[in-house]
Amino acid sequence: MANEQKGLSGTSILSLPTEVLSEVLTRVASSSSTDLFWAKLCCKLLNEVSDADIVYQRVSLAKFELVPWHKNHKVSSFLKKCRQCKNPDVLYRKGVVDFFTDKHGDSALECLEEAANSGHADAAYALGIIYIFVGGDELKRKGISLLSGMKKSGILKGRVKLCRDNLRALLRMIWVKNPVFANPTPICCAMTHERKTSSWPMDADDVEESTCEGCACDEEIGAICAALPYR
Repeated sequence: MANEQKGLSGTSILSLPTEVLSEVLTRVASSSSTDLFWAKLCCKLLNEVSDADIVYQRVSLAKFELVPWHKNHKVSSFLKKCRQCKNPDVLYRKGVVDFFTDKHGDSALECLEEAANSGHADAAYALGIIYIFVGGDELKRKGISLLSGMKKSGILKGRVKLCRDNLRALLRMIWVKNPVFANPTPICCAMTHERKTSSWPMDADDVEESTCEGCACDEEIGAICAALPYR
């Protein structure tokens, strides 16, 4: 018995196969970037394993500024690596900032589409908003489908308000220069029925549930417009 206890006490996480260590560090990273950095400092092996692409792809960016105001080489290098590894949070932030500030529009949409395809709800919401603003009939229909689909989904419906709040928070931190956001026009045809509201809602909490997809999207557009710095 004593020998068994001695053997157990000598068991180390470092004795685990590299694939298992990678999975452990990936879970640590997805929970806290700070814990990941501490793990990297533990030993050479954990530092090497934590450098895997999957770890950077899944690492949480909750403790990083939405828009860094001060240049930091280490932070910039870390975020660049995350972007190269297709981290959805990085792709979402870069896509929104670049598109709304009128920089690299095509690549910005690619970032958002890639993040949305990976299941990133905030990116899907932002894409719906952008498609409605910038597109012809086909893209507008795609945007309406995205937003109304989220609001009808049993899984995503509860996340819509959070996605809206997250996008509004990000927009308040940048200077929106893209001219396509200057003059939004309603989607819903008011001739078919009476709209619930006569003007754009001025606060995210004003957004109401609507049975009309056009009205529902108008309410989301209004909430986003109210957050644009120049309005």
